[in-house]
Amino acid sequence: MRSIYVTACYHCGTDVASDEGRRDRRFCSNKCRQADYRRRKKASQKPVEAVVHGDNSDLIKTVASLYVKDDNLTIADVTYGKGVFWRKCRHLDVTGSDLVTVPERPYDLRDLPYEDKSFDIVVLDPPYVHSPGNHMTDSRYQNAETTKGFLYTDILELYRQGMTEACRVARRQIWVKCKDQVQAGQQCWAHIDILNEATKFGMKGQDLFTLLPTARTPNGRWTIQHHARKPMSYLWVLDV
Repeated sequence: MRSIYVTACYHCGTDVASDEGRRDRRFCSNKCRQADYRRRKKASQKPVEAVVHGDNSDLIKTVASLYVKDDNLTIADVTYGKGVFWRKCRHLDVTGSDLVTVPERPYDLRDLPYEDKSFDIVVLDPPYVHSPGNHMTDSRYQNAETTKGFLYTDILELYRQGMTEACRVARRQIWVKCKDQVQAGQQCWAHIDILNEATKFGMKGQDLFTLLPTARTPNGRWTIQHHARKPMSYLWVLDV
């Protein structure tokens, strides 16, 4: 017997049932497909580019301009922090939760109280600096309070568990922010490892955005350089 999957029409939000042979079905009808095409054609006067210059709020604004087609879509940011992602998208319906900074919803991203498929989009950006201590980002991202002495393999496992839970909660997409790392002189390609993990859960890499920050982190962490410095970070748009 073939499995049946229920997703949401990308234009009107109506449930769309697909079997294994058509799991990537996005629209409930040709009418919605054509309406979405007209909307995208109108918006294409200023193309959305995959490389974003600025900060996280610029990144999210760019991604939302392409993938949030309806302001009424529900979004769960399960690593909300101080909400800086959404400074330029305050019109969107975002439910934030965070172990440290959201006392009314102090939820663990690996064990959310939400029902299955209860949000259209789930956003995931766990602390990704391994082995934090007196790291320059501690005050901004609470790395020491959340990931403590994690190694890269532990960080990757945190992502894996978080994506598993996000996949349960999301109806349409998961947005996953990450950054490549260097540990013990070895390059760790987080954005590749995370996509590989996502595909194991049946998710599909729909898009990849690269953020080039205009505010750069100081270069004083290493006395001898073995790898090219990589200030960019990434955001995966994953279809569930």
